[in-house]
Amino acid sequence: MIKSSLSVLLLLSLTTAATAQIAPLCTGNTNGFVVDFALFQNEIHSTGFFTNVCGKSTGHVARWNGTQWAQAAQGGIDEGHALEIIDDALYIASYEFGIDSNYVVRWNGSQLSTIGTVYRSNPNPNNNQNSSIYDILKYGDEIVISGEFDRVAGKIMPGIARWNGAQWDSLGSGLSGNIAGTPAIIYAHQLDVFDGDLIVSGNFSKAGGQSVNGIARWDGSAWSAFGDGFNGSVYGTGVFNGVLYAGGSFTASGSTPLGNIARWNGTAWENPGFELEYSIAGVQAFVHTIKQIGDSLFIAGGFNRVVLPSGATINVSGIIALNSSQQISTLGGGPAGKEIEALIPYNGGILIGGGGNNGSGYLGFWNPATTSLETLIDETRPHLSPNPATDVLRLADCPDCDYEYLRLADTNGRTCFETNLSTDNQSVTLPILPEGLYIVTLSGSKTLAPYTSKVLIAGK
Repeated sequence: MIKSSLSVLLLLSLTTAATAQIAPLCTGNTNGFVVDFALFQNEIHSTGFFTNVCGKSTGHVARWNGTQWAQAAQGGIDEGHALEIIDDALYIASYEFGIDSNYVVRWNGSQLSTIGTVYRSNPNPNNNQNSSIYDILKYGDEIVISGEFDRVAGKIMPGIARWNGAQWDSLGSGLSGNIAGTPAIIYAHQLDVFDGDLIVSGNFSKAGGQSVNGIARWDGSAWSAFGDGFNGSVYGTGVFNGVLYAGGSFTASGSTPLGNIARWNGTAWENPGFELEYSIAGVQAFVHTIKQIGDSLFIAGGFNRVVLPSGATINVSGIIALNSSQQISTLGGGPAGKEIEALIPYNGGILIGGGGNNGSGYLGFWNPATTSLETLIDETRPHLSPNPATDVLRLADCPDCDYEYLRLADTNGRTCFETNLSTDNQSVTLPILPEGLYIVTLSGSKTLAPYTSKVLIAGK
């Protein structure tokens, strides 16, 4: 939540169109928000703000054996924000309220242990200033943690720290400041990996002393920015077909208008062709979780409609799924009135966790046997298809995209392929290229500015 025997687990493939339903997983009470899932020792584990799940007393970490929920990780764990499997153990990122210290918790299936103590100077729970850990991730041979802390094991490590198995160390000078116009609550909300770099997102203005505005990358020795960053908090990132997406509570990156969701094109953040919002006055929309499952990207958080570039809207509820052709599934409209943050493949579908604005918990199951798809393609902007590509690359469903020239470059900027586009057939045959990510630039239009995007080339 923002500061806010399962051998049959299958990945999901979205391919057809019709109507789908999300059904509640159980009828018993779940008394707090469900924030994350992980598959550990062949059982789904969950954490959040609950102490009861489906009517069973579970504490803040629960496990599902396919029939019922039970308590896991016994030993007095506080409310949890993230679960991560590292070296056959379950690591738990947990909140801590009102005191200056917290712990990195490790559960091996039979006992708890800790690998470090984090501290926050001057905690103030009345201002949401707590010594909370928000995420844990293995990067290379080290375990990295992020959150609301400024010291680990007595050393200055603001917002992010790494454990090499013997001692804690910082990542440069760490994170500092808050994004202009946001509450002065500095936190690193999520960790991810993209193009070999460690990605951290949250509410911070600088990383290693550089201006980054909510999202930064660490290459193992130094920090760097992703363009202009954002004008609001970034709650999560996800990689889909080699492309990085970011979500949170923001409306712009530099001068580019956005609606809580953005796509990185290699040089800047761009509008992905839709926005997510609340139609309820005074309620802040947010994207919390971005996760590829099968061949679709699932985007979850607090929102109740999709906004198209034309201004048309589609009603949703806390979750959508995007496919490679820029089509979206509303998952049957989603679970009405719920905000969603936890997602995991389960029994051929997806287990979904979240809750209501009143703090209540929710667990549901989405069966993808039938799926409703609505096309979200703006005919005034190009959409490269297919992506990944092998032999052919074309501008899909874009009659107004009168580009004349296409350039394909590798991620170092070297030109790999150039060609002219005919006005009546904006499709090109690709040469044999090494597998990987490429930058596509379209230009020559008399009415449209040059357009840059990414495409993944798959082996033939």
